[in-house]
Amino acid sequence: MPGKRDAHERLPELIAAAVRVFTREGYRSARMSDVAAEMGLSEAAIYRYVDSKEGLFVLAIRHALLLEDLPVGDLPLSPAPLAATVAEARVFIAEVVPFGALAEALSGPGCGDTTAELEKILRELFELESRNREAADMLERSARELPEMADLLNVGIRRPVLAALTEYLNGRAQAGTLRRTPDTPVTARLVLETLTWFARHRFSDPAGAAIPAELAQDIAIDALVHALVPAGAAR
Repeated sequence: MPGKRDAHERLPELIAAAVRVFTREGYRSARMSDVAAEMGLSEAAIYRYVDSKEGLFVLAIRHALLLEDLPVGDLPLSPAPLAATVAEARVFIAEVVPFGALAEALSGPGCGDTTAELEKILRELFELESRNREAADMLERSARELPEMADLLNVGIRRPVLAALTEYLNGRAQAGTLRRTPDTPVTARLVLETLTWFARHRFSDPAGAAIPAELAQDIAIDALVHALVPAGAAR
């Protein structure tokens, strides 16, 4: 039987296994025995780490959304209820979105080179989607079954990102450095969904999965930049 220190050291492995199982099976169909099998342990051994399936799901969600570092308390862990985690996640996301280049662009008139500015924003969003692919896939899968997760994904996460993108596109269109489009919020959604497909959803298509990550990023960003930067603008 592993000691307490050994068990804590295996928490990242437990979380990674839980993310894979919840993504593959969905929350309702996933069983603790599935996670145990993913780790090569007995089902009883899983309960040395966390006290319930909901607790394991919450642990995976908190890690996916970067709400905290790995827990260091006594095992088995008893995470906060899912509803409390969703509420905390929404507050956290509202505080950190927009971020990076998008936040910088919204804070002033821009750097003077809107093409370079736009490319930087798009690359950051692509890399975030790509880096967190497994966690994001788990969130999307769970949103099909759990209303609170659907609300977190669509209202808590996507809405503030889309709002920031819309504000940016509107501001640069008014300044004349990006094209005006028939509907800016819909354009913002097009941008986000394009990046999401090339960064993550392409893996659900065998042909898409074969596209190298760097090429996928370059193609998506090139297409979006050409669609949004006015014809004849410097590149």
